[in-house]
Amino acid sequence: MSEIFFENVTAIISDKVRLEGVNLKMSGGEQWAVVGANGSGKSAVGRLLCNGLPVVSGTFSTAQRAGYVSFERVNEILEIERYNDDSDFLDYVDEGTLARDFILADEREQEPRLRELAEQLSFTGILERGIKFLSTGEMRKIVICKALLQEPELLVLDEPFDGLDLASCAALRSLIASCVEKGIRIVLLLNRFSEIVPEITHVAYIKNCRIIMSGAREELLESEALRRLHAFHYTLPNALPEVDCFTSTSPLPADLPLVVMNEVAVQYGDTIILNRLNWRVNPGEHWKISGPNGAGKSTLLALISGDHPQAYANDITLFGIRKGSGESVWDIKKRIGLVSTALQQEYRVSVTAKGAVISGLFDSIGVYSETSKKQHDIALEWLAILHMEKLADAPFKSLSYGEQRLVLLARAMVKQPDLLILDEPCQGLDDVNREMVLKLIDHLGCTGRTQLLYVTHHPEDDIPCITNSMQLVPAAGGGFTGEIL
Repeated sequence: MSEIFFENVTAIISDKVRLEGVNLKMSGGEQWAVVGANGSGKSAVGRLLCNGLPVVSGTFSTAQRAGYVSFERVNEILEIERYNDDSDFLDYVDEGTLARDFILADEREQEPRLRELAEQLSFTGILERGIKFLSTGEMRKIVICKALLQEPELLVLDEPFDGLDLASCAALRSLIASCVEKGIRIVLLLNRFSEIVPEITHVAYIKNCRIIMSGAREELLESEALRRLHAFHYTLPNALPEVDCFTSTSPLPADLPLVVMNEVAVQYGDTIILNRLNWRVNPGEHWKISGPNGAGKSTLLALISGDHPQAYANDITLFGIRKGSGESVWDIKKRIGLVSTALQQEYRVSVTAKGAVISGLFDSIGVYSETSKKQHDIALEWLAILHMEKLADAPFKSLSYGEQRLVLLARAMVKQPDLLILDEPCQGLDDVNREMVLKLIDHLGCTGRTQLLYVTHHPEDDIPCITNSMQLVPAAGGGFTGEIL
């Protein structure tokens, strides 16, 4: 295993941002984690390790064959898949690229290795499904699998555990251990110190695009200097920002259920996703929704948010209005705030961070109408609550994945909606921002009119005000149904 080193390297991330003075040496047999906050430069380090950034000064040596897996890479793949989607021109749903074909591409001789990896990561059942229909966790698995089939010397995994259920996280840890045993060098780019796996021998801590500290794992993690660098205690705002009177909705009747679902079913071709699911969200209730990757959690939330075509073939009532009874999708959206990976993938317009928050007042991706000074002020207040005000005028697309997530959280909360749908809201967030977001969501649920529907795979990401729980479990006849816990 060759040595990887960087000596006083400066590399270009964008026109205005650089990695500065990178000094790092990875000797044979060492496995590394690079840890830092959102926007600190972790992903840039990953790209640098894989020869993906222009170096303007310094000396370095990298691996000849390197694999890099990240949220950004998954988004790029899905954007191409959406561009090639012919469903609108056909009388049936275009499956697009099947998972098996995406992984193997022109390397059919790798089929035996694919079967082995699919069994190890428990995704044999999705190989014949189109990648655009996969859950976040399922897509992560197949991208990791594709990278491993290239037989890399170095495998860089950027936030590999985000979006995976507990069983899948355990399987991935086992796979990482297997890679190390086979001589593949592993580098994990992480927000959470808790996700450092036992095989990691060394840790680097990055802040403001500079590697501040690096060294042997135990020595670094026990460092008082690191604790001071990473310490943070979030203080809740004294009051939430005002609600914009021009885009706010009238109060709902006090006894009106927000969601009623009767015998709901969703199916793609022969694949059943949801099967005879019954659920009711009464006034004042906050709900946590759990289940394994591919169980249909995101599908369930899309039925509510209005972004799923099969919603109209089911018995679903939202805010007292039966789906398909003539209501506009915008009548539903104006009472809902949404954070999800799908929304983040779709938010590709040219807009500033502040503009993205303002778009939440209009339930749009981008802003297409005149906005008031008051609306700008409200958006800035929400960004300030999330410590993002300094990036208000930055292009949304220039932000890191975690920073984009914080902006979309502000976008979802800006109108203090009747229903706030949170599909893995902490995905991509570091420990500091996760603590802040969870406290703020709980505060909103406790003090405002907003009710919460919350999906997470991390048991430690608890929101105290949520006391109702539904788990998606296998149903007789296939697919999943809801079980109230």
